[in-house]
Amino acid sequence: MSLADERRAARERALSLLYEAETKGVDGATVLSELPLPADELTEVLVRAVDERRAEVDALLERFAQGWTVARMAALDRAALRMGTAELLTRPEVPTGVILAETVDLASRFGTDGSGRFVNGLLARVAREVRPDAPPSDPPLPAPPAGDEGELEPTVGALVIDLDGVIRHWDTDYYPQVEAALGLPEGALVRVALDPERLARATDGRLRFEEWCEEIGAVLHAEHGIDPEAAAQAWADSQWRIDLDVVELVEAVRERVPVVLLSNASTRLVHDLDRSGILEVFDAVVSSADIRAAKPDRRAYAVAAEAAGVPLERCLFVDDLPANIDGALAAGMDAALFTGVDDLRAALRERQLLR
Repeated sequence: MSLADERRAARERALSLLYEAETKGVDGATVLSELPLPADELTEVLVRAVDERRAEVDALLERFAQGWTVARMAALDRAALRMGTAELLTRPEVPTGVILAETVDLASRFGTDGSGRFVNGLLARVAREVRPDAPPSDPPLPAPPAGDEGELEPTVGALVIDLDGVIRHWDTDYYPQVEAALGLPEGALVRVALDPERLARATDGRLRFEEWCEEIGAVLHAEHGIDPEAAAQAWADSQWRIDLDVVELVEAVRERVPVVLLSNASTRLVHDLDRSGILEVFDAVVSSADIRAAKPDRRAYAVAAEAAGVPLERCLFVDDLPANIDGALAAGMDAALFTGVDDLRAALRERQLLR
């Protein structure tokens, strides 16, 4: 193995150990001490450099992240950026371009589709600050990926997005089938469950999800003489699909600004997101049942903006209901009505959140 290959392998090992430290919530030295065999010299140097210069490294990353915080970065991206920044600070004998090129390569290989671009842009800004007099012999800074000419300059500081009708779509075929199985008239289950007064109590937290189901069962039992527990379970077992095209857009936007989910939902929202595998897609989740305020109440938008760490007027709100869009506009937000994934993509591009 050549010296260059050995150094590349050492950086990869260091990134792996730093990522492990991230997931365990410990420092790098602790992970090093638990290894069955000692790490090679460069790996240990890089891991310990991150530990020793953590405060300075994170301050630099916060400064140049343009509204992004270190805590909100993906764990792998954060580990790579810390490692690259620490090496820029502590190993002046290593050319700047080498550090950047190898760090970006690792982020691209082991992170998400956007990790390489994100790490490249931020680490290059850090490098220009900490190494303003880099010698001309340095290899050039890594070029952005093909088709990524220039950096985007978002016109908003956060995306606040609705769930139902935008990301989650209910299986409408489920209800006639279960109503027939229970011996109910078609539409009876949905009518009772979505009774406006009952739905309002379920989405503003006055009824917990389990209580909502029990009440639905009790009403259907009184009206049609069916098993109340079976009716309650039928509503609890409602089916849906997740629009992965919209999720992909959300994940791409999240590389640039915070993304907050704001949903008029029951107390089971987090469970549903986890069940669907999309809980980690958002920086924060705001449920009307938890905050006791449902869209288009201005308080709901204010809590979402606070969760994003961005003023209301710097948020873009996306929803499929015109009334909720009107509420967001009245609160001072930018807003876009969701009518489909293509229109959403166009709205995000208009605001420099996507290419």
